[in-house]
Amino acid sequence: MRISFLLLVLGAGCIAGRTYSEGDDRLLREISRQQRWAQQALEAKPSPDQLERIRNSDYEAVGAARKELRRLIAAVDRGTWVRDAAAAALEQDRDPQLAQEFDRAGRVRRETLLAADELAEALAEAHGGLTIGDLRPGFEALRKARQSEDALSAKQAAAAKPGAPRLAPAALPVPQPFIEAAAKLVHAHAELAKELDRLPPQDATRIRARLGDLERQKEEQKREAAPAKAATAPPPPPAEAEAPAPSDTLNIANDAADLIKKKGAPKSITLRPDGLFGLKYDDAIHLVDPEGKLVRSEKP
Repeated sequence: MRISFLLLVLGAGCIAGRTYSEGDDRLLREISRQQRWAQQALEAKPSPDQLERIRNSDYEAVGAARKELRRLIAAVDRGTWVRDAAAAALEQDRDPQLAQEFDRAGRVRRETLLAADELAEALAEAHGGLTIGDLRPGFEALRKARQSEDALSAKQAAAAKPGAPRLAPAALPVPQPFIEAAAKLVHAHAELAKELDRLPPQDATRIRARLGDLERQKEEQKREAAPAKAATAPPPPPAEAEAPAPSDTLNIANDAADLIKKKGAPKSITLRPDGLFGLKYDDAIHLVDPEGKLVRSEKP
């Protein structure tokens, strides 16, 4: 980003035959400014409540989060530049402040990557909150950071000059940021799978591997939910029992007993299709149920 500025300062010192220390102030001011911008981006990261609003697809929260994601990714690049610039300057001037800025840039870059990763995952769960194109700068910033750390480590091992400052490597977050967010995004929107071909092959391979894990988890959840659903399902309603057939035996009790006691034995007792018994007398036919209760009387 600003490596050309550093090279210009170094070159000017060499051409004039002066030590690099005369350009320290300019470089330190630039490093301080880049550190300040990176810190501001980190401090502006969304709070847990804001992340929840993003996941719930709050329109304003999602719009602000997309801008913040870009700022956080830019802050990652700033951290890489500061470490490269400070390391190069320390070869000329063993200023303790340069060493402090070198270490600080590594810590801030790591925290910024973690914040950007968390934000990207929240956006991946929002409706229209994230695209693979939004993540591409993040993967590129990670690639630059990894290359920078590898180059610094190799240079430290090769130089090994007596009294030379030992610059501690800055570990990058594990698991790799943005992989989960990209996998969740493609898992929810299968049509975006072709966009993975535009990413570096190594990153695309990691995303597809994680995507396979998400698919297997989904199938396992379905299998686990099936028995639980069956166990909690209400029992089927009992089949309607058939109505008992009407009794073909008259119980001489209740109204039937009173009639026989009052009028004597009927001329006939007939079982009707409707299950009632007809007690026939000269003046009427009295219909009673099998228990002997009078239902109605009819003219003969």
